[in-house]
Amino acid sequence: MAVPVSEIRRVLDPPIESWGERPALRDAAVLILWAAGRGGDRLVFTLRKEHLSNHGGEISFPGGSREGGESPMACALREGREEIGLDPGTVEILGSLPPRPSIAGFLVHPFLGRIGDTSGLVPDPGEVERILEIPLADLRDDRNWTWKELSPPPYRRTMPFFMIHGPEGRPLWGLTALFVRELCRRLSS
Repeated sequence: MAVPVSEIRRVLDPPIESWGERPALRDAAVLILWAAGRGGDRLVFTLRKEHLSNHGGEISFPGGSREGGESPMACALREGREEIGLDPGTVEILGSLPPRPSIAGFLVHPFLGRIGDTSGLVPDPGEVERILEIPLADLRDDRNWTWKELSPPPYRRTMPFFMIHGPEGRPLWGLTALFVRELCRRLSS
């Protein structure tokens, strides 16, 4: 069942327009793509190439670090174009979630954008192994999540994990999972 756009907008924050001040952290943004149709709502992820030095082999949202004077939203849309061939003109930005710091030293700003058709998305051959679409109903079902304690210090904390079955056989975890859990929590409130 599709979640109405009005409901999605209601639970999101307005899109962040500036980076803010966090001197110890670098700026980055991600694009949480919400696709509707073909059997229900889905979120779009990337499976990053194994050889990448940062987050190789991990599941993530399209995103990356700020370039020049671009805004957070422009950064997220540029990264979507670079990583999965997304035409920024096909994305309706519905809002954002609060930024979170990453263990890599970034303050990551997440934007939620709605797209209609995902058939034109193409993974960048140097960075993205594959584009994944995960049903929102599966992500909203708490029975599909496990919580694991990560260590060693200073990274000791409990982190959500969502196992993706099939050829990927990988967990969705880390900052990406925290953003998904925040979105699902807001949709359930």
